Amino acid sequence: MRVLIMHSGEGKVENLAQTLQRSFEKEGSRTELVSATAAGSAPISSAPYDLVCLVSSFSGLFKPKLPVQVDSILKRCSRLEGKKGAAFVPSKLGSTKALRVLMGMMEKQGVIVDYFSTLGSEADAQTAAKRLARATR
Repeated sequence: MRVLIMHSGEGKVENLAQTLQRSFEKEGSRTELVSATAAGSAPISSAPYDLVCLVSSFSGLFKPKLPVQVDSILKRCSRLEGKKGAAFVPSKLGSTKALRVLMGMMEKQGVIVDYFSTLGSEADAQTAAKRLARATR
């Protein structure tokens, strides 16, 4: 299975994305990690991937706001229609609403979000990767 992991590029989120990448590779998947801040403006083709994961930070408690880079990286991705997807945000107050916003952004681009979760630690990221790898076999 091939997995594309995109993340917003901030400290803790980047570490969680790297943990997801390592966990997917332990399960036998090939992964590519793309940072929204380092990716520039080049288009990203999601055609060769079976699963598209997006890890994002957020701010705000009652009306969560996702970084602008997340929206731009999703719009730069081509061939997302019909792809299986997973959405992740850090576990903190307001994370449920932030997940809904992130899933809405992904679904607007045509991604079928099958899995979503909050990630509080590296163990959560490892568990999520194991579940996704086994579910998509």
